Amino acid sequence: MENLREFATSANGDRWLLGKDNVSGEDFVLHRANLHSGGHETRTAVRAFLAQGTASPEREALLSLLRKARGLGGASKLDEEKTPSLKLADEYLSLGGTRRAKVDDNIVSTRKWEDEPAEAKTFWDEKIEPLDDKQRQEIEIHLPSISDD
Repeated sequence: MENLREFATSANGDRWLLGKDNVSGEDFVLHRANLHSGGHETRTAVRAFLAQGTASPEREALLSLLRKARGLGGASKLDEEKTPSLKLADEYLSLGGTRRAKVDDNIVSTRKWEDEPAEAKTFWDEKIEPLDDKQRQEIEIHLPSISDD
């Protein structure tokens, strides 16, 4: 792990850092618990971290950091490496989208068990739902899996 960038700290000493896996190239969030609670580290893919959907100071701090990275030169270097379908999936998740991918016998669909924020629902309805089945499935495959929960 290299290039860890701290983006949030809690009052009790927990820390959240943004990093990039040297092998896979995937961005991740590293949570370092405070020493009193054992100092354990938990690593979560950025998409999964944002998809948790619960409002928290650390989630908002990550969103702010990602928005700033995009705003510096239009698109961030991370965005330049993404396919159009991954960009749409990430944008949906960053809005708090709660849909989960279901892949069964190579058939991709989504499931939604809880309400999603209006902004995420509008984005899905306007940008993703109108696409043909193949394009929509390319986006859905980038959502967190129902088996990840």
